[in-house]
Amino acid sequence: MPIFKKSGGKIFGVQFNKAEQRALDHAINEQIVKNDLAFDMDKESSILWMLHTQFGFGPKRLKKAWDLFYAETRKLREYYLMDQADEGWLARQKLKEIGCDIEEWYREEGGKTDA
Repeated sequence: MPIFKKSGGKIFGVQFNKAEQRALDHAINEQIVKNDLAFDMDKESSILWMLHTQFGFGPKRLKKAWDLFYAETRKLREYYLMDQADEGWLARQKLKEIGCDIEEWYREEGGKTDA
């Protein structure tokens, strides 16, 4: 049972036990995955258009690139629905190993990273 924290008769926080917190985190991740589905087509379209305009990819290569994106996206969704570790998505870690820190790139562009 969650413990409600009150001050002056008003609730200002809730403390969950580990099982409750795990269930809440899982429900949140399910919502992330659901909302991510709506965002993916536009994100992938932007990437594919950039590959076409900047690198000359034609329809066959674009389809192959999309197939690869889609496979990775499915793995990422599965990852978010499991109990994951705190170190972030494997691809982000692998990119760091070869000197590509996307978190740093976001900071350089003025973006915020909570990861």
